[in-house]
Amino acid sequence: MTSSVTPGAIVIKSSAPARLPGVNPGAPDPAAPGGAKAPAARESSPRVQYLADLENVGLMLRDYRSIVGQNPVGSNAEIMKSMMGDNPKRAKLGPPAGQGINPAGELVDRWGTPYFFHQMSATVMEIRSAGPDRVMWTSDDVFLK
Repeated sequence: MTSSVTPGAIVIKSSAPARLPGVNPGAPDPAAPGGAKAPAARESSPRVQYLADLENVGLMLRDYRSIVGQNPVGSNAEIMKSMMGDNPKRAKLGPPAGQGINPAGELVDRWGTPYFFHQMSATVMEIRSAGPDRVMWTSDDVFLK
């Protein structure tokens, strides 16, 4: 199954963390003249901050794959149960720093909306945040593959 991109949505396709200004504080900012250092995350824009949130979820899943050998499967709550130690290696990998789990056991974005996880294969996972409007599949969604 292929997923369509909502016009205006922010898409990150990466197997490694993106080098976003404010996300990698102290690292050279490729967009800055002369390779100036990136600003600290607290100085970054809200857009950069929620992209960083999504990258941290992606890193959590990458770490899980490197330990267990494949993506976790199931709903958001089932995936988070795996992240919290209910996996063959008993590895505890989540939630990412600064992110929370709702009473249903789901990982939620900074607006309190559960992330959407789509297992595309054993090693590829799409992660989607509904964005500030809290409605999935609209133009302000942010997602990572």
